[in-house]
Amino acid sequence: MRPEEYDRLEAACQATAKRYPGLQRRQNESSAESAESIKEELSDFLGAVWEDRKRSRDAAEERLQPLLLLFDIALLHVCDMSVFGLKNTDHPRRVIWPDLLLPDRPSPNAVFYVLASNLAQSMQAFRLLVAHGFESQARAAFRGVVEIVDLMITVVANEATYREFIKSFEDAGDAYRHWKRHLSPAVVRASLAKLETAEPINIPVDMTPDEIRKDTYAWLSRFVHIDFAAHIVAAHPPGWDGKSQRTAMLGNVGEMSKATLAHGLMYLWISLLRLENLLLEKHGWGRFRGHRSRHWFRYRSRALDSLFRSYLPTFWEENLPADS
Repeated sequence: MRPEEYDRLEAACQATAKRYPGLQRRQNESSAESAESIKEELSDFLGAVWEDRKRSRDAAEERLQPLLLLFDIALLHVCDMSVFGLKNTDHPRRVIWPDLLLPDRPSPNAVFYVLASNLAQSMQAFRLLVAHGFESQARAAFRGVVEIVDLMITVVANEATYREFIKSFEDAGDAYRHWKRHLSPAVVRASLAKLETAEPINIPVDMTPDEIRKDTYAWLSRFVHIDFAAHIVAAHPPGWDGKSQRTAMLGNVGEMSKATLAHGLMYLWISLLRLENLLLEKHGWGRFRGHRSRHWFRYRSRALDSLFRSYLPTFWEENLPADS
């Protein structure tokens, strides 16, 4: 703790002693000693927590393979889209909707960058939580991933959604009504369902992409909304042996971590396939040349799809319980 932070802590303890003198007397120590006690707790107790988190992360990096490899390449793919959008923010040739008459501000390239960047950030947050054993929190974070990637798909699939997305309102009530009518998760999901029906994506699992999406929405709702059983699991996370542990505020990396990653990867698989198809076929990414060429993007997409096909369907069918 830096001296200036300790001074703040000590001042807070002095203010507490002045406002609650009886409470300070019960501590059998002065306000200065109370500040030192809190400093020691931070170092000893939370220090042990951070060490435990580091051990959990190190174990996860080994034991969650090859699922983490699949996730990391998917994250790399999204980061590449984000960097491509950033580098082309001011480029006269658009990376999305090249043939439409659209407002110059915000530019379509900037819009694409904003969506890809937010998706990359959300995916990183999800990975950090999974690798540190925070299952319930990771699933809550993945809900953000789902909503951003769903929106990104509909923005590049539907001109009307793009036009609604770039609108902004000064009045909070108008902004909320616009969001609810045009951009809420329910509206975006309905648009995605139509897209999946019209142009289905085939993957070697016993569920259609539309069924995977609906299953994921239900799975996330159970763990994000108030569900007492889910909260019990979060408070006593199972280890690799499947036994729940009374670790209170500490997370734990175990088989549930694999289930969480598998759910997330299945959703990312169908979503990245959909984005790839839209960007190449609808937005002309196959026509870029020189330093803007997307040939490596296409190659990485195919390699990622091959990785998913080689492992994820088997893991999904053999290891993932219905209520995981």
